[in-house]
Amino acid sequence: MKIEIARNSGFCMGVRDAIVRIVGEINNAREPIYVYGPLIHNPQTMSVLEKRGLITIHDLDHLDGRTIAIRTHGIPLANLKDIRDRSRRYINLTCPRVARVQGLIKKHSRNGVYTIIAGDQAHAEVEGLMSYAQSGVSVISTPEEIDSIPSAPRYLLISQTTFDTSLFDRIVERASAKLENLITINTICDSTSNRQHDVISAVRGGIDALVVVGGKNSANTRRLARIGTDHGIKTFHVETEDELEPDHFRGVTRVLVTAGASTPGWIINRILERLYDISFENRNRLLSRMKKAAELVVRTNLFSAFGALCVTAITQLLAGYPPDASLSLVSFLYIFSVYTINNYFDIDFIKVSNPYKHGVYSRHKRFLLPVAVTLIVISAVLMAIFHAMLPLVIFMASAALGVVYSSKKVKGLIRFAPLAFVRSFFTSKNIISSVGWTVISVIIPLIAIDAPSVYSLLFGVYVFAFMFFRNTLLDVIALHGDIIIGRETLPVLLGIDRTRALLGIIALAACAGIGVMAFVGGEAFAILFALPFIYGMVLLQIIIKTGYVVSIKFEMLVEMMFVVLGAASLSLLVR
Repeated sequence: MKIEIARNSGFCMGVRDAIVRIVGEINNAREPIYVYGPLIHNPQTMSVLEKRGLITIHDLDHLDGRTIAIRTHGIPLANLKDIRDRSRRYINLTCPRVARVQGLIKKHSRNGVYTIIAGDQAHAEVEGLMSYAQSGVSVISTPEEIDSIPSAPRYLLISQTTFDTSLFDRIVERASAKLENLITINTICDSTSNRQHDVISAVRGGIDALVVVGGKNSANTRRLARIGTDHGIKTFHVETEDELEPDHFRGVTRVLVTAGASTPGWIINRILERLYDISFENRNRLLSRMKKAAELVVRTNLFSAFGALCVTAITQLLAGYPPDASLSLVSFLYIFSVYTINNYFDIDFIKVSNPYKHGVYSRHKRFLLPVAVTLIVISAVLMAIFHAMLPLVIFMASAALGVVYSSKKVKGLIRFAPLAFVRSFFTSKNIISSVGWTVISVIIPLIAIDAPSVYSLLFGVYVFAFMFFRNTLLDVIALHGDIIIGRETLPVLLGIDRTRALLGIIALAACAGIGVMAFVGGEAFAILFALPFIYGMVLLQIIIKTGYVVSIKFEMLVEMMFVVLGAASLSLLVR
């Protein structure tokens, strides 16, 4: 089954800006933030935001002295004035496209023009638009309703920003024939028009199933689903991946996934991953089980742990020593244990950003957590038995910091750190994680075998850059979920374009450094260590171009950086 994603899907500009702003407000709030009516028409997003402290209210009886947010659909003018007068502070998150329509109605109404709104009478946006029509207003949803418009000297015909484009064209045609002195302005948002066009084009292109993702109460999402059903396409309007079953797609060869303007990317990614699973399930059960086994290895960090084992061995080979099995094993156990424990500390975040990973950790909690704790203890015992005091002390300190890093108590203490850079350093998980990898797989092994050298220590810088690059790629994949839950990763803080530029600089610097090492040290093989960064930059471009991704598929591709590194290091065995 071929799975396609519509070019225009997910958050529109107005919703995205509102979400980013309200999440920033929540992150920095020292008081409750209220929103009058649902911020957007997506219950899953609203549920996450409400758990983080956003409070939805449906009346203005007790808003005095409070911070009130205005929803993206806008609100009636009288309510807006009330909020301005009585709230301590208000945050206007009305979509700029909606605000433009409000302004058009206000401008023409002042000149005695009667307003006709093509839209849904009960829709929140329309309720707000009607309040700006001082010279009379009618709301219609079919061309036939034009006949009941009262007589007026002049008319303004506009539309709800999420209205059906073809239906609006028919209304305009009838209104132009029936009404004189008519001003027509198509105020349907480009985002809405483009989504509808995507679905129509896909239907004409031969899809045999359509999955529309978004709130059941979202007007623009319902219209996308209606296009599918009107054309006789097998259509599923869903809010979550749990609504999709393998039987729904038996015999389906090509499915299009599209989403409403209020649908967040993390839900779209979940839907894509569910369809990815279904395609394997319906095609070959053995292949499906092999895929699930591979997912388990990646999502329980076994693959990452094996990567740490290999990096430790490479460090010792670069120093001119045969790999010490105990040091490589310690690295394996450390990475597996610390990642596992931290994932349980972060389980609420993972539930939103990566529900499949959450499912793995929830199902195997009784096994994974005790095993992780046991293995970190075994790691310490191995260090104590086979190595000197200094590497043991460094290991113990690193293990202690790694284990408590994501705990709520530590996060709570860091929030009150007096220096901003301390808070930023702590919340930048990439830096902390990359330092941890460098310590466990480079610094401790070099000290333990008493073989530090400039050449091998430079490999520590390489490992830090490698892990920072790899971790940031994973953050790019998790971007949509991280925005909602307020996690301040590099892609969230810098944006995709700046993150790409930063990773490009890191890759270029790493490759240049490797080139210098190869030339000055006379070790031509070293140039092969540029391959993981070249692979990473190509993968980054693919992720950005893809937009919405099947998380596990791309997580596996990111982890292949370890395979590329391992392949490059084979030259050490024959140098």
